[in-house]
Amino acid sequence: MSAEFTIELQPSLADLQRVDQAVSEFAGRMGWGEEALFHIRLVLEELIMNVISHGSRPEQPARIVVHLRQEGRDLTMEISDTGIAFDPLQQPPPDLDAAIEDRAIGGLGVHLIRTMMDSVRYRRDGEWNRVSLSKALA
Repeated sequence: MSAEFTIELQPSLADLQRVDQAVSEFAGRMGWGEEALFHIRLVLEELIMNVISHGSRPEQPARIVVHLRQEGRDLTMEISDTGIAFDPLQQPPPDLDAAIEDRAIGGLGVHLIRTMMDSVRYRRDGEWNRVSLSKALA
């Protein structure tokens, strides 16, 4: 079974909720398990919140496009935005062995994304940041 959907949004919490609802409906149609749905929702929330918090300028809000495609049990996603150029994969991995008070702020989201997905890639395409991800659903 294969299916896909694309949703375009503005960098807002209301649109983040709209994406969450659309993904939940897609997951229900495609028969995802609870763990897969949790991982995908968390990854999308992290990436979209990063655009909302860091990638958008007040004078020029970023556009965000989320595309999901499932072929059999293979899921691919692309999150594209017109925000400030930023490659999240260039961030150093967090020191998970350091005491909480000694850890740098940030970086755990990218770590979670890398952990929960099978592959994560970034590219800058003109004015677009594009993060491509894949996951084999159990």
